Amino acid sequence: MTIMPSDLPLNITGITEDVQDAVADAFPLFESVQMLARLGVSVEFSVAPSTIIATIAVTPTATSVLPALLAELDDARTGTLPTSGNLCVTGLMCQGAVMLRIVIPEGWVTAAELAVLTGTASIDTTDLP
Repeated sequence: MTIMPSDLPLNITGITEDVQDAVADAFPLFESVQMLARLGVSVEFSVAPSTIIATIAVTPTATSVLPALLAELDDARTGTLPTSGNLCVTGLMCQGAVMLRIVIPEGWVTAAELAVLTGTASIDTTDLP
């Protein structure tokens, strides 16, 4: 049985190679994100140990992409952002490995309409025959 020390020294060469790999992987992603930006969609990634969060903000001129984006989400939940009050939908994608937050343009839909779009609304059966 081998016991490894808890405080391993940093391997500068390994870290440099990891940074180079990350930059090389980011270039194709950058190209895709630039295409989205031209369509009025911004994407921001936040990466932390065991967590990847992608925040997608949609402008009013690009709201036609929202149904397709929302269809890709698993476990969609509607809510508002605490800092701005903007409506947003959070959920998971990429086999649950990425949390996606989609920020909805102000005034595009109400919270109730957004819940219907995402399938998170409960159906009101009081008016049904």
